[in-house]
Amino acid sequence: MRVRFGLSFKFFLLFGAVLILVVGISTFFVSRIVTSTIKEQIEWRGISLAKFLASQAAEALPQEDDLTLVSVTTGLKRSNPGVLKAVVVDNRGILVSHSDSIRLKDKPYSIRNIRVYRTIKDKLGNRKITIKLFESGKAIGVELPMIDRIRGDRIGRVYVFLSREVIDEAARRSSSVLLIVGLLAVVGGLLASLIFSRMITRNIEILLQDLKEIGRGNLEHEVRVRSRDEIGVIADAIRSMTRQLKQAQEKLIESEKLKHEVEVARRIQSILLPKSMPHMPGYEFAAAYHPALVVGGDYYDYFRMLGGQWGFLVADVSGKGVGGSLVMVMFRTIIHSEAPISSSPKELVLKAHENIAGEIPDDMYITVGIAALRPATGTLSLVSAGHTPPLYYSTRAQKAFYLELEGAPVGLSLLDRSVLEEILEERRINMEEGDTLLLYSDGITEATNLSGEQFGEERLKNAFSKLVSSGKSAEEIKDGILDALHSFTKGAPQSDDITLLLIRKVKR
Repeated sequence: MRVRFGLSFKFFLLFGAVLILVVGISTFFVSRIVTSTIKEQIEWRGISLAKFLASQAAEALPQEDDLTLVSVTTGLKRSNPGVLKAVVVDNRGILVSHSDSIRLKDKPYSIRNIRVYRTIKDKLGNRKITIKLFESGKAIGVELPMIDRIRGDRIGRVYVFLSREVIDEAARRSSSVLLIVGLLAVVGGLLASLIFSRMITRNIEILLQDLKEIGRGNLEHEVRVRSRDEIGVIADAIRSMTRQLKQAQEKLIESEKLKHEVEVARRIQSILLPKSMPHMPGYEFAAAYHPALVVGGDYYDYFRMLGGQWGFLVADVSGKGVGGSLVMVMFRTIIHSEAPISSSPKELVLKAHENIAGEIPDDMYITVGIAALRPATGTLSLVSAGHTPPLYYSTRAQKAFYLELEGAPVGLSLLDRSVLEEILEERRINMEEGDTLLLYSDGITEATNLSGEQFGEERLKNAFSKLVSSGKSAEEIKDGILDALHSFTKGAPQSDDITLLLIRKVKR
C-alpha cells in the first residue's frame, strides 16, 4: 500500500497549523495592546490640554476678555500637533471661542454623531468634576467643565478634539512590524519542524522499505538502519530474523522438508516475543505462548504509548509458516514505531491497518486485541479488531464477563481506513483493586478434547472467575487457566497456538 500522507508530512502540517494560529493570535493581541496604549496616551494628553484650556478660559470668561479666549483656543491648536480644534462654550450652550473661526462666536454649539465611551471622575480646584471622552467622526474628543475659581460655580464647558490619525498610523506600523516578525517566525518554525520531523521519521521509512524488500523474498538485502534507540533494536531483530530466514531457506532448498520451515518460524516468533513482562507498582502482569505443532502466527507484546500509557496486545495472523511470521514482523515493527505517537488503542490499530493493508497477501489478515493502561489513574482502554472478546473480572460486581467490542481484522485490503474507524469500538474501564483483564487467542476456546468437544468461552470464564475471586496472583491465574485447559484436552493434539496475557490491579 502506498502511504498517502507520511508521518513527516502530518507532523509538518500539525506543527504549521499550531504555529500559524499562535502567531496570528499573538499578533492580534499585541496590535490591540499597542493601539490601546497609544490611544490612552492621546486621551491623557487631551485631558491635560483640556484642563489647561478650562483653567485659562475660566479666568477670561467672567471678564468677557474675548481676546484672551481667542488667543488661548487658537494657540492651543497651533502649538499642539494633532489637535483639530479647541472650543469654549458657556452654560447656555452658546459658543464663546472657537479655534477655527471668530465668526462662530455667540452661536449655539452642538456636536453631531457623538459617542461617549468613557467618563473619568477628577478634581479641578476644590470641586469634583466629570471628564467625558467621546468619539466624533475621525476625532477623539474631551469634554471638561469650567469652574469659577472664586465662587466655585460651573460657568461653561471646554472641548478639545484630537486626530485619530496618530492612533491609526501607529496601529498600521505595529501591525506591519508584527506581521513581518510573525511571517519570519512561521517560516523559521516550519523549516525547523520539517527538519525535526524528517529526523524522526527517516529511520522508520528506511526500515519499512527494508522490510518490504525482505518481504519480497530478497534475504540478501541489508537492513540499513543503525541507531541506539527502539528503532535500532527492531532493526537488529530484523537482521537476526533475516539471517535465520536465509539459513532456513538454504536448509529448505537442500532438504525440501517442512520441518525446517516450522523451526525457522518458531525462532522468528521467539525473537518477537518479550523476554519478560514489565514491573509496575500496583499491577501484576503475566503471559504465556504455546505454539501448535503447525506453526501459527500468534503474538503478544507490550510497549509504551503517548501520554504515559502502556500498551498490551495479543494478535493472531491468519497465515501460517514463514509467510505468517514475516507478516507478524511487519506488524510488530509498525506497532513499535507508531505506539509512542499514538494516544489510544483505536488510533494505533488504524495506523497499523493503514501501513500494512495492501502490503500483505489478500487472503491474510491479523486479528488483534489491544489494551492501553494509564498506571497513574488505573484507566484501561480496550479495542478488539476482529479478535476474541476480552474477559474482565470486576471486584465491585464480583463476577467475570466478556467485553463484546465491535471491530474488524487489520490488513484487509478491501477495508478502507474510514470504514474500519467507524466499525472499531473503544471502551474505557476504570480498574479497581483486584480487577483483572484477560486477553487471549482462540487457541484456548477452540481447543478440543479427544471427543471433539471444545473448551469454549463458558469454561474459560468459570475457570478465570474462580481463580481471580480466590485472590490468586497474575502468574497463578495464568497457570491455573493452562492447567484447566490441559485437564480438559487430556492428551488431545494441539491444533492451534495458545496465547494469553493478564493485567491485574493490586494494592501498591
